[in-house]
Amino acid sequence: MKAVSTALQTHEVEELFAGAVDGSLSGSDGARLEAALAADAGLKARFERYQKTIALLKGAPREKAPAALASTIMRRVRRRRGHERRSMGMQQAMYRVPVEVIIPLLLGVMVAALLFFAAP
Repeated sequence: MKAVSTALQTHEVEELFAGAVDGSLSGSDGARLEAALAADAGLKARFERYQKTIALLKGAPREKAPAALASTIMRRVRRRRGHERRSMGMQQAMYRVPVEVIIPLLLGVMVAALLFFAAP
């Protein structure tokens, strides 16, 4: 039971990593993180790896997206939406039965029921 609560505490502390790297932690959260890092060497190593990874990502050169990327994405989204609408329309159309078919069928069922119950 104690291992579960320790794992939850470790998970909660790991959620503070982003705030610690950005410098946006409150005083109590910062103190909690510092105490947890001082108590657990493995957690401290994970935090240091996290810090190094964030520093590498911030230092990585930024790539500019191609000019036509946004219009290409919008075209694909519209095409998928149209396809989904058409496929939904086809699914609904498969379950539709024209009134011209339903009314004679209902009349036939009613006549058959009347003849069945009226027969001696």
